[in-house]
Amino acid sequence: MKILIVGAGKGSWVMRGQQLGAALGARVTSSPTDQDLDWCDLVVLVKKHAVTHATRCHKHGKPIVWDALDFWSQPAQNSYNEAAAVNALLAQLRFIKPTLTIGATQAMTRAIEQQGFTSAYLPHHSWQGLMPSPSREHVATVGYEGNAAYLGRWHGWLTEACQKRGWSFVVNPSTLAEVDIVVALRDGLWDGWMCREWKSGVKVVNAMAADRPLISQDCAAVRELNPDGSVITCKYGLNEALDVWAPNDKRCATLPRPLPVDAVAGQYQTILSKVVTPCTA
Repeated sequence: MKILIVGAGKGSWVMRGQQLGAALGARVTSSPTDQDLDWCDLVVLVKKHAVTHATRCHKHGKPIVWDALDFWSQPAQNSYNEAAAVNALLAQLRFIKPTLTIGATQAMTRAIEQQGFTSAYLPHHSWQGLMPSPSREHVATVGYEGNAAYLGRWHGWLTEACQKRGWSFVVNPSTLAEVDIVVALRDGLWDGWMCREWKSGVKVVNAMAADRPLISQDCAAVRELNPDGSVITCKYGLNEALDVWAPNDKRCATLPRPLPVDAVAGQYQTILSKVVTPCTA
C-alpha cells in the first residue's frame, strides 16, 4: 500500500507525521505535488493542515485519512465548551470528508463516531530513544516538557514549591533521566475542554516511558493511559502531590510501558489497510 502523509509544523507533526511515516515506509511531505497524489493509494492528512489539502486529494480521487490531532485554533478555540467543540469538529469533518478519522484519544474517537463518521483510535508513541532509568533516592528535579507559556500560574507555583523543598523546577530538560517527577499542567488561555478531552497526551506517554510519576490535571489521556501519579486541581493539591511522590519507595515501581513507534505503526498499518484496496498498477 502506497501511503502519502501530508502535514507541517513541529512537535506532534514530527511524531505523528515524520516518525510514523518512516516506520510505515510512507512518503512524507508538507507540499504534495500532483505526482505524489497520483502515486499514492491513500492520503493521511495530519492536524489542521487537512483543510488546506482535502479538496486536491478528492480531485485526484484519493481516500483521505484525517489524523485530527490538535485540529482546532489555539488558544482562540481552547475556551469552547463541549457543544461548541463538537460543532467545530463537525464543520471540519464535513469539509474534509475523510474516509476515516484518527482520534487522538478514545474520547475524541467516540465524539467523531457520534457525528456519524468512521473513526479509529491510534495511541501516541513516546519520544524516540526515551528509556526508563533508575529512580534516585532523593528528589532533586521536577520537570516539564513543552511551551512554558502553557503553564500560566502553575509555573510560579511549581518554582515556589520546589524551592521550599530544596529542589529545582526545570522546563524542557535535556532528558527525562534528569527528572524525578514530571508535570503536565495547563492554565488560562491554554486550558479548556478540548485540551482536556482531545489532546493526545504525549507528555503522559513520555513520563510512562521514562518510568517517572506524573502530576497532571484530569484529562482523557490520563484517564485512558492511567500513568502512575497524581491528578490535581489547585496549588494546594500540587503541594500534596509533591509530598506524596517525594519518598523513593513511591517512585521506584516499574510502570506499564507505552507502545514504541514501530508497534504504533503496526497498528496504523492495520487500520489503513481497511481503508483502501491497494492499486496493483
